[in-house]
Amino acid sequence: MTELLATLLVGLPVLGGIVAWGRRGAVASVVARATFVVAAAAGIGLAGAALLDGPVTAFGGAIVVDALGAYLLLVILSVAALAMAASPRYVRHEVVSGALRPRDESRYYALFLGFVSSLVAVPLLDNLGLLWVAIEATTIVSALLVGLTRTPEAIEAAWKYLVLGTVGVGFALLATILAYASSVGVLGETSDALDWTRLMSIAPSLDPGLMRLAFVFALAGYGTKTGLVPFHTWLPDAHSQAPSPVSALLSGASLAAALYALVRFSMVATGTLGPELPSTLLIVFGLLSLAVALPFLVAQEDLKRLLAYSSIEHMGLLALGIGFGGPVALAGVVLHVGLHALLKAGLFLAAGELVQQYGSRRLARIRGTLRDAPEASGALAVGLLLLGGLPPSGVFVTEFAIVLGGVLRGFGPAAAIAALLLALSFAALAFHGLRLLWGRPVAGLSIHRPGRAAVAWLGAPLAVAAIVGLWVPAPLAGILADVGAILGMTGS
Repeated sequence: MTELLATLLVGLPVLGGIVAWGRRGAVASVVARATFVVAAAAGIGLAGAALLDGPVTAFGGAIVVDALGAYLLLVILSVAALAMAASPRYVRHEVVSGALRPRDESRYYALFLGFVSSLVAVPLLDNLGLLWVAIEATTIVSALLVGLTRTPEAIEAAWKYLVLGTVGVGFALLATILAYASSVGVLGETSDALDWTRLMSIAPSLDPGLMRLAFVFALAGYGTKTGLVPFHTWLPDAHSQAPSPVSALLSGASLAAALYALVRFSMVATGTLGPELPSTLLIVFGLLSLAVALPFLVAQEDLKRLLAYSSIEHMGLLALGIGFGGPVALAGVVLHVGLHALLKAGLFLAAGELVQQYGSRRLARIRGTLRDAPEASGALAVGLLLLGGLPPSGVFVTEFAIVLGGVLRGFGPAAAIAALLLALSFAALAFHGLRLLWGRPVAGLSIHRPGRAAVAWLGAPLAVAAIVGLWVPAPLAGILADVGAILGMTGS
């Protein structure tokens, strides 16, 4: 049964994409949505089995889903569901306005399904080499989506993303090779020499010199895909130029998948080297990401780039929390991954609505939206406040947990710097959100008001973030505890 669920989850979107390619737009949309629903149901079943009964395996151990993988899988599927729900309305408007050609509609859905397939494969794979392949596949497919409109800016962003992403993943490949070289020194040339579960069991016996280099290269490689500074330069361009549902997937799911790969590597390295090197590097790059993102948040005049730099900030915060380690900070990290994914997906979808209505991404052009676009602008403004950590947002809880966890673990100065940077970032997001709502209205807008279904997927992430800030349901608390136990199993 596990093999069937895994096959449906990863293989069905690929098959659906092949069918959707070249079909008429309406047919491609129906195929994509039907395919996604079946694949998502399989993914939920697979994740549920792992969370209820413990790690599940398939295909001779090539697939191993533990609580951490199951949690990431649910996060990816949730973000993909929001993006898929928003896609028909968004893509149809782009075709009608001439931003996309009619035949691009079917290509969009085909590539979208391919992107989802590569993303959901990441948390299933136990082998670090196959994990690398899945991460590389996400880069290739999503780069094609970034350049879908074929404008000069979109093509430039797609090439920049493809080149820098491939270079980054090249470093990750070198890290994988070094980990393999260290493993075969202990196990010999076996088929499971790169399996994460096996590497964790022999981590104390691995070559420290090779694993030190492996972690440094993994940090540079997967850090590029995660958007950590200074490897982040592709991210604002790609996220701002991609279709908004794709931006939601990139920011909410793709960054989390890359961080997952980095975490898996970090855990093996910590088991070999102890926590000092991985922790120090993650804290340094986390703080650097927070610091560099801040001025771009303050002075930003492009709505989607504002959200992209916010993603850099939050990836830095997650790296910081992983570097701090300990039960409090790691609990904050686990919950923050899910909340950031949902909120950022919702924000990009709301931004897409506003960009289509106002015909511009410039914040100077998007003013007085409370009167002319109350649904999308309300979701965007509230989402910015919740993402910034305004109580009762769950993000406030997670940020507080990460900072407190740093203090408890003896990283007081780093935690204090992070708290200051987070407060300033919140002020920047709040300023832009309020200016967007109550600035002087802009004349000559297209009428593009969302319907009830659109209002539902715009509001769902906001409701989740607010509820979790006040109350964590027992099943979710159990999942968070299980995932935190895996992250803390090296004692970092």
